Amino acid sequence: MANSVSGGIIELDDKQFNLFREIIYREAGIKLSDMKKALVQSRLLRRLRELHIFSYDDYYSFLQDNYTQEIINLINCITTNKTEFFREARHFDFMHQVVLPEYVKMKKKTLRIWSAGCSTGEEPYTIAITLLEFFKDMQMPDIKILATDIDTHVLELALDGRYKKEILEMLNVDMLRRYFLKGSDVNLGFYRVKDHVKKYIYFRRLNLLSDHYPMKNQFDIIFCRNVIIYFDKETQKRLFGKFYQYLKDDGYLFLGHSESLTDENNRFTFQGNSIYRKKV
Repeated sequence: MANSVSGGIIELDDKQFNLFREIIYREAGIKLSDMKKALVQSRLLRRLRELHIFSYDDYYSFLQDNYTQEIINLINCITTNKTEFFREARHFDFMHQVVLPEYVKMKKKTLRIWSAGCSTGEEPYTIAITLLEFFKDMQMPDIKILATDIDTHVLELALDGRYKKEILEMLNVDMLRRYFLKGSDVNLGFYRVKDHVKKYIYFRRLNLLSDHYPMKNQFDIIFCRNVIIYFDKETQKRLFGKFYQYLKDDGYLFLGHSESLTDENNRFTFQGNSIYRKKV
């Protein structure tokens, strides 16, 4: 175990890997297979170099001595944050064509949406843009979008709302003009989300494994896409129970394209395209 990162890439041994992945599972619910050892090694190396720590053993000791602060940085290192604007576009089409017309018909005055695992913000901003597009010729309801993630770094980026031009290529020119400010000088090549979009979104850190969530009210819609694939079956079941608890009657749950609620037929009905509705 006398390895060092001072001279380049040094392998994380099996014992060390097991120590770290047990902590990551306990704290974040992320189940890391043996195949993820190289990924954990590369992510840890970056953190060690930031701290000028020269072995995995020393980092483990540092983690234990500074656990409350450093566990957040460790989770930040390991989490994967792949997202994009209008990812899995059929979900936003369904919102526009089915869900929102239902709410208008029901004459609801409030709309509460939760983006769980919001990463760098593309999903909650896409949700807000979808709402603004739908309600542009109507009276806007009272809208609040809660966007949460366990990774504090991506939340900072999401709150800033600044994106490279190529990330926004799927948006047409009119949408870019309505919802983004084009950067200049040091921000050349970037676009920033306009304040009239940002005002609907509240970014907060939340660990989905927490026993108690701080939210007091239920949601009309929950997005949790491409998140539960990192959890084992037992953790997924607990999380689905939380979603059921925090969804209003007949509320909608949107999952990622490779995720499903196959064992939750007594609580949710399948609407197609990894979209589910809470049973009353």
